Amino acid sequence: MSRGIAWLLGITMVLAVWWFAGHPGYETREQKFQQRQASEEATTPKLYRWKDDKGVTQITQAPPKGRKYRVVEIREDQNIIESGAPAPEPPQ
Repeated sequence: MSRGIAWLLGITMVLAVWWFAGHPGYETREQKFQQRQASEEATTPKLYRWKDDKGVTQITQAPPKGRKYRVVEIREDQNIIESGAPAPEPPQ
């Protein structure tokens, strides 16, 4: 009888640890869907299109502070090449 109680207590303890550890190894459909969405968002680069004080369109990897901007959707078949310094302004 005492062995049966010991086994029952042991199993109860293991289940309690598993439950309070956040159910490792068990995920609901919703959790799997959310993880898939998060990983897709993390792998998709985001670019931000906005205009500077001179009205020149800028596209950057970080959103500008204090300005309106639009998120640029990037398709898989597009190539984006990062440019170096901006072109110098022509002399007036």
